[in-house]
Amino acid sequence: MPDDPLPRLPPVDPASASVPPDSLTPELLASLLVEGDDELAAWALQHALAGARRADVYDGLLARAMELVGDRWASGQWGVSEEHRASRTILRALERVRPDLGPEGRIGPLAVLAAVAGERHMIGLVCLAQVLQEEGWTVAELGADVPPEDLGRFVGSNEPRLVALTCSAPERLDATIAAIQAVRAARPGLPILLGGRLASQPEISRTLGIEWAGTSLVEAERVARARMGAVAAD
Repeated sequence: MPDDPLPRLPPVDPASASVPPDSLTPELLASLLVEGDDELAAWALQHALAGARRADVYDGLLARAMELVGDRWASGQWGVSEEHRASRTILRALERVRPDLGPEGRIGPLAVLAAVAGERHMIGLVCLAQVLQEEGWTVAELGADVPPEDLGRFVGSNEPRLVALTCSAPERLDATIAAIQAVRAARPGLPILLGGRLASQPEISRTLGIEWAGTSLVEAERVARARMGAVAAD
């Protein structure tokens, strides 16, 4: 199957260039990602963020661009190299567009974010961290492949009011259960959210006994906002 060409931008200066909103397509962003151009990818995201909420941009434009990358990898049009390059590029671009909240970003309630043991996909967790920061949370990102005992130790040594985990593969269900048990042992009753592909399985939140599971940042934001209200009322 031939590789359908993605749109390409001519050489532009991101500091001065403008772009019509309808030109910011998932195809354009996917093209920038697979080319490794984090500067222009960040430029495209910044323009999108100027006209929409962060959770909506990440659930929409960014998610569809990454789905396109994944589809081309799955179909054999792109190889592992292109998929890995796109993933690394989006992480660098997200760092460029992270919210600058100043000192106020250090005084909100603490949310702990971590990938379960064996999990190395971090894009969704990084996006969630930025969404939570704009909601007033102080975020501790523990990163990829966090052993459950280390997660439990961190949660027990601090005073988080929310924990968010990510797991992309159903075969890591046991690792997810171990992470949840570690959090529960350290701080019983602490709300836990789950993202990643595992979170899309029906009734997974009930099966795991957690507050919410899903892949929508808009929905995760809603849950976190409700939790923020409960914290303020304590």
